[in-house]
Amino acid sequence: MAESLPDDDLRVGNPERERAIALLNDAFAAGYLEIAEFEERSAVAYSARTRGELRAVLAQLPVAGQLFPDAVPRSTALVPVPHGAQPIEIAADWTTVRRKGVWQVPARLLVTGSWGTIDLNFVNAEFLGPSVDIELQVSVSTVKLMLGADHEIDVSGVDAMGWSSVKDKAGPPKRPGGQSIRLAGAISGMSGVVIRRR
Repeated sequence: MAESLPDDDLRVGNPERERAIALLNDAFAAGYLEIAEFEERSAVAYSARTRGELRAVLAQLPVAGQLFPDAVPRSTALVPVPHGAQPIEIAADWTTVRRKGVWQVPARLLVTGSWGTIDLNFVNAEFLGPSVDIELQVSVSTVKLMLGADHEIDVSGVDAMGWSSVKDKAGPPKRPGGQSIRLAGAISGMSGVVIRRR
């Protein structure tokens, strides 16, 4: 049985229920849930009235900690990146992969895919360091990046081949002091990288 938390009796509304459903979708897409369990948990999420009931819906799933980010004290110190840390891979072969809302951005990401779409929204993301290195290895794919107001981006390391392109529509940061996102690697076969800022 899960440990109860002080805010378990706090009421929830539609925004919290929708966030729980989105996290269940992510867990289902990543293979942590079968369709029957996904449907069962989704039904419970839509009828949940308290944080405790919603937490139970995401029990034993890696995304559970993302449901109520305000319930966990956030450290202002950035985690140092271990030298030689292995990148986390995001693969999109013939599918769409999205990361949005509150999600943890590791120091290194490897983005791969063929005939896919990768949509990474960094606006509310929690960076585990002062920067993230994203290596692209995509073909006939679309990579969309949504930056926050203070994020910096460097696309100089991207090699665009075969009618591929990088479109930076974000412009400069609106304020200083944000994390740095560095893109490198190769895009080919009419792939596109589109960068915007919110």
